Amino acid sequence: MGVQGLIRSVPGSDKCLILGRDADGNWVVCDERGLVGGLFADRASAVHFALFESEFAPAAVVCIPEGTVLNLQRISGDDDKPPQH
Repeated sequence: MGVQGLIRSVPGSDKCLILGRDADGNWVVCDERGLVGGLFADRASAVHFALFESEFAPAAVVCIPEGTVLNLQRISGDDDKPPQH
């Protein structure tokens, strides 16, 4: 199951935040539209941010499985756009 499948499986959530690591091993939080998120030094900071942004609704935070790489461009739909200079 891809990250998109995990997003759709969260019941009754207006906002879903995804928590995981990027290809460089950084902790990442982002919403399904790529509008909210950030890079974090540690997991605790990422979880705190995700809970705050979801108004402390734990069901709105999806932690992707360890070893899965979170690709922010793919979630936000930016992978078809050319790089900006």
